[in-house]
Amino acid sequence: MTCDELDLRQLAAPEPMVRALEAADRLAPGESVAVLAPMLPRPLLMELAALGFEAEPEPALPDGSVRVVIRRPGDGEAAA
Repeated sequence: MTCDELDLRQLAAPEPMVRALEAADRLAPGESVAVLAPMLPRPLLMELAALGFEAEPEPALPDGSVRVVIRRPGDGEAAA
């Protein structure tokens, strides 16, 4: 399984959330995408959970940005 990565740190709001949700929507079951956000994207995490995606933020980078891995659960899996 490969995991693409989108760097959204230089985009003005709400573009990072819009692009992250678009990328998540394109995922097939079991696929992942990573996004680099300028800060911990709490609204994005809540929206992804509501849509049934798994989203795992990593510890913040020195500049405060956060990498979040978004995964669409596979067939027969439920989001954790």
